[in-house]
Amino acid sequence: MVVTVLPLLLFLLPWASPNPAPPPASLPLLRVTFLDVGQGDAAVIECPSGKIVVVDGGGRPGTDETWGGDPGTGVVVPYLRSRGISTVDLLVATHADDDHAQGLNAVAGRLGVRAALINGYPGESAPYHRLLKRLRGKRVPLYIARRGQRLDLGAGARLEILGPTDTPLLGGRSPSNNQSIVLRLVYGNSRFLFTGDAEQEAESDLCGAPGLDLAAEVLKVGHHGSRWSTSAPFLRAVHPGIAVISAGRANSYGHPHRELMDRLRSRGVRVFRTDLQGAVTVETNGTALKVGTMQNRGKV
Repeated sequence: MVVTVLPLLLFLLPWASPNPAPPPASLPLLRVTFLDVGQGDAAVIECPSGKIVVVDGGGRPGTDETWGGDPGTGVVVPYLRSRGISTVDLLVATHADDDHAQGLNAVAGRLGVRAALINGYPGESAPYHRLLKRLRGKRVPLYIARRGQRLDLGAGARLEILGPTDTPLLGGRSPSNNQSIVLRLVYGNSRFLFTGDAEQEAESDLCGAPGLDLAAEVLKVGHHGSRWSTSAPFLRAVHPGIAVISAGRANSYGHPHRELMDRLRSRGVRVFRTDLQGAVTVETNGTALKVGTMQNRGKV
């Protein structure tokens, strides 16, 4: 199957700008929800402008999502509908792995999608290729993410694409993971970093990039809390106060790994886990952060 993708030329998207306007002095709330999709990743960004971004959709490797038991059908779409969302402005598949891409099939099939962002590297995941075919069939524009691009989400919010680059990272344990799209969401003085399954090789590349700002108050921990992600140098560069780990209950991988948890604790990072607390929601007015979980919907 041949799928045509375009480089993310900012002028092609009506809501994108290379020079976003500065945020107003007083900002309404921006909301990010890290959904509990088991051993996978899925996050929903709800911008004050009304723009909606979905970053990954979870998935169950080795299954066919058409049977209806996938996290996209069971979790992501119901959540979006519960929030009154019928159209997604940007659908992001950070990379081709099933546990990130499979659930996006349900989103693309049941809701409107205005644009999709992919890393542009081939993968062997059948659900990922079904997703591309579905998006192509609906004539959804597919854009390739590359470091240095920015998307203006309106009302003072923007997405910065920090990775991948045009040069594939072929070393390390998982070249697929290391090509993950890495996004930084900026809203006023609040910053969120979404890392997909980026491992230490990708983190080293990010840390070594001249002038690249990785600082973020909220870090979506890479690769579900694997010992091979969220290295000490990367944590020093990001300097988060809050870390969110998306992992399955009693998963067979031992995620989050004890070494990773020790690294976070040593830096005084407050950790929230979907396997223990369910969905994690972070709201910000551009200055203060409020965190709630399914177990505690108030301030944590």
